[in-house]
Amino acid sequence: MSRPFCQIVGFGPACISLLVSADRRGLLPDLLARGLVIHERRAGDEELLLAGANYDIPSNSDASDFLDGISADGLFAPVLDSAPARLIRARGTQSVPLQLVALMTAELRRTFLDAAGRHPNLHIHRGHAAREITQSSSGWEAHFDNGPCVESRIAVLAAGSTPHLAPDLRRITGEAGVPLLHSEETLRPIDLQNLLPENARRIVVVGASHSAFSVLHKLIEALPERGTALTLLHRTPIRRMHRSAALAEAAGETFDPVADVCPSSGRVFRFQGLYTRSKALYEQILAGRHPAVTLRHCPDPAEAEAVLREADVVIAATGYRPNIPLLATAAGRPIRIGRNGSAALVDASGHLCDTQKRSLPGLLGIGLGFGRIRSDIGEPSYRGAAVGINIFQGPDGDALCDSILSTLQQQAGEPLGKEYS
Repeated sequence: MSRPFCQIVGFGPACISLLVSADRRGLLPDLLARGLVIHERRAGDEELLLAGANYDIPSNSDASDFLDGISADGLFAPVLDSAPARLIRARGTQSVPLQLVALMTAELRRTFLDAAGRHPNLHIHRGHAAREITQSSSGWEAHFDNGPCVESRIAVLAAGSTPHLAPDLRRITGEAGVPLLHSEETLRPIDLQNLLPENARRIVVVGASHSAFSVLHKLIEALPERGTALTLLHRTPIRRMHRSAALAEAAGETFDPVADVCPSSGRVFRFQGLYTRSKALYEQILAGRHPAVTLRHCPDPAEAEAVLREADVVIAATGYRPNIPLLATAAGRPIRIGRNGSAALVDASGHLCDTQKRSLPGLLGIGLGFGRIRSDIGEPSYRGAAVGINIFQGPDGDALCDSILSTLQQQAGEPLGKEYS
């Protein structure tokens, strides 16, 4: 295999989002012609389907968000006529089951694989986990335990993320002998009766996000006659998303008209607020329709610890951390990545940054766990990373495509002949 121009670590939703963006921008043919290698640690499609967006909950964004990034005249156009896409389209501005999104992602992947045979410079390696990525004189080298290293001008990290359990949470529940689960385990298609301890009567859910309320919703449905006391333990205030400041004011939401409003969409608490079913459940709890549920706002760590120690089981909706291989300079010195909230720090052009906020040329990141710096997406008060398929296939994907196109032009010594819109 000749030296590829680009290699992508991961073949899940983040990788697919980048490919969809490149197809929409007209960049994908050039990327395939110059050489593209994709490394995926999972061996088969079924494993990929069971991961990614395959959650037993609805989305917290509009159904149309999952289709808007797909070009109607590009490589992925046939997917728009697939059964999953038609079902998603029918939902319009409503939420959509994430299991349906997972099926559509599988259709996008299958369409790309069908095209792979027509491109001799495209290689997809299954069961290939990147152990380390190091700088080279002209790019980046990916190293593996089960194969030779691969060098490319550009490397894209798109391997998703891993559920995060805070050390203090582990310590407290460990000392108290309380079983600790991550929301990831409970929100997959699974029977909660088989997952939870049989004698669990006091269940504490930690968090104030869509995931935390999705766990609550699933518990309410799964344990209707068990006499279970459910507590939502949250450190930060619970917010609701509103499509405009006027609607937020009408709903009695307290917000800052500048700091809490997304400048690009006009939405209040676009990324901090609850959407759809989670928002409805929160309002039902406030109205007293779920007496078994208690909301506990505990900014005091000592108070929160006392609640945790009294639980029979704790389910933590405490987010994710990115899957990043070991990174090193050409001289073998470790490279430590900076943070944007809990996500890996990515600059406005899609390049990963070190702890000194210095961009790493040619090393890009996209997807859950990667936080691109942006000024116009999301409310200024939000300190985390903006995430969502519409973000990955839209502005994040566009930023990476611009960087890839710029490098292609530099490598060719002149602008490419094709126009990209």
